Amino acid sequence: MLTLGLAGGLDPVYDCRYDAPQYFTYDAAAVLVEDGQVVAAVEEERLNRVRRTNKFPFDALRACLRQRGVALGDVDRIAYYSGEETANFLVGRLRAAFPELAGIPDARGLLRAAIQREMRCEIDPARIVFVPHLLTHAVSAVAMSGFEQALVYVIDNEGGVFTGTSAAGSRSCLTQRAAFSPQKSLGELCHRAIRALGYSPFEEAEAMELAPQGDPAALRAAMRGVYKLLPDGDYELAFQGLPAVLAKAPGRLRGEPVEQAHKDVIAALEEAISEIVLHVLRHHRTKSGVRRLCLAGGGAQICAVNSRVLASGLFDEVFVQPAAHDAGCALGAALYAGDAPPRRAPLDHVSWGTDLGTADAVLPALRRWGALVTAERPAAPARSAAELIAGGAALGWANGRSEMGLVAFGRRVIVADPRDERQRGALNAMKRRAPHRPLSVAMLAEDAAECLMLPCPPDQLRWKSFALRVRRERGAALGAALHADGTVRAQVVRKEADPRLFALLGAFKEISGVGALLVTSLDNGAEPPAETVDDVVALLLTSGLEAAFVDDVLVRKQPAPIEERLRLAVEVPRSTQVCRTRGWHDGARAGDAWELRTSYDRGLRRKISGSAYDALVNADGRRPAAALLDGAGADVADELWALWTERLVRLAPAERA
Repeated sequence: MLTLGLAGGLDPVYDCRYDAPQYFTYDAAAVLVEDGQVVAAVEEERLNRVRRTNKFPFDALRACLRQRGVALGDVDRIAYYSGEETANFLVGRLRAAFPELAGIPDARGLLRAAIQREMRCEIDPARIVFVPHLLTHAVSAVAMSGFEQALVYVIDNEGGVFTGTSAAGSRSCLTQRAAFSPQKSLGELCHRAIRALGYSPFEEAEAMELAPQGDPAALRAAMRGVYKLLPDGDYELAFQGLPAVLAKAPGRLRGEPVEQAHKDVIAALEEAISEIVLHVLRHHRTKSGVRRLCLAGGGAQICAVNSRVLASGLFDEVFVQPAAHDAGCALGAALYAGDAPPRRAPLDHVSWGTDLGTADAVLPALRRWGALVTAERPAAPARSAAELIAGGAALGWANGRSEMGLVAFGRRVIVADPRDERQRGALNAMKRRAPHRPLSVAMLAEDAAECLMLPCPPDQLRWKSFALRVRRERGAALGAALHADGTVRAQVVRKEADPRLFALLGAFKEISGVGALLVTSLDNGAEPPAETVDDVVALLLTSGLEAAFVDDVLVRKQPAPIEERLRLAVEVPRSTQVCRTRGWHDGARAGDAWELRTSYDRGLRRKISGSAYDALVNADGRRPAAALLDGAGADVADELWALWTERLVRLAPAERA
């Protein structure tokens, strides 16, 4: 049986018509499952190049079908990551706001109409399955864990605790033990706190990573007024008590300096969430007798909380779903609708996306970029890469099929020397991240045992789900990845799961004596991680990286003279609008103004020149910049290059189309 799972908003275009991010519609993704096995899984952001996109995952849907070599008509069920009643409520809100939806009676009708219009095929509405959001999280965790029996704790806007088993199909493998309404949402508690501290909803990681620098005791008493632990693993949240905590810290707007009081708020918040989570788990662990745990939902991405659970000794093994965010719900929806038994072996990879191909396929794609890059095939790629890293280089490392999830594991990453503390600042600057943000490490199992204080066998540390304490005498070996509290976020790499990264770690250990590498996602902060060969080249040309390995090919960037830039074709992404307005300049004269706007950030407005405007309104992704600029010169070519660096426009070889 082929089952297609979908997550994301209902907007099929790029003009924000149906956007409703407050109703869980971000993190769009598509997952194709065949008889319980994942065939393909792609997050829409990797293809439309918009972070945490809330568009309908049509590009991802097509990619999944191509990977399997089937048409949509061959799919038995199409599963959406929301209960039908909840989806109908959302459609009702949208129908009131958008008159063009008046003829759409319900969510099933809207989903069917959108798919038929975009895919140009008839869809039997009976093939559409709506799966409650909470269950998609829970199923995605237990079905991928490999556990015969486990507790499943979903920490999300609507949370719950389940007992899960591999003895039944995915539709019946869960028995609910507790439900936590949105009034008890730990995610909402986190969001309210960080928004008050000047962070956006998608900056939870940046905010929570401040916790090691804060003192939870400074605000512990005030934070205790926000929650109350109840018998039987229950609790209450008093959101009205949060202002008393936040009043201890000065007001802060986004981008303003972070003070110690802000860090203390985050530390107290993390401690409170940890205490609540452990309170819930102690009760259900005792009552159930189950000694393995699965975690999923947005709250399962706080690795410090996960670490406290792991260190508590309550469970023999803790599995955190690698795609614990809402994109992983597409996986849960597909598994639920397919109703195959959960897997009985531990998940060893999430490499289900676009395949870069072998070196023989990569080289022709690179040659299209002409003199902007060079490409060579070293005799020993892992050794060559390790030597460059040991010499101080940060390298792109891309191969095989891309991975699902917010955390980079090894198929689309930047790798660097973990001993060089300067690399943290350089990479954070390149990725437009706050200087305090830590990077993770990939390690060989024997080095993890030597360097870290392990609360579990190294083989259980595959997914960077925990912050682990570094042994004092080995701190220098991992200096660039150390958190303020002496921990690191580590991934143990197994040869069977990622032979290329395993070989690179081995080669680096031969040179340096350290079987670990600094690892971060392959992007510059302006867009999601690179997915294709062209994405890797674009990152090389517009970032501080000088080289990357794509499969076994070493790619180096070269100077980009004006004549080479003018040979690149110009394209306006579907998410970018090119606008011309009439207004006052300097408060004294009327005139034209030109700017770029986006469908994903309504506050973003980038002023451009009139010459750049003329070029962009005529750009079609085929003609080179030279044909569009009409002799405008180097200044406009530089302007287009700068806009490409921000990913507001795209440049690519003109022959691409």
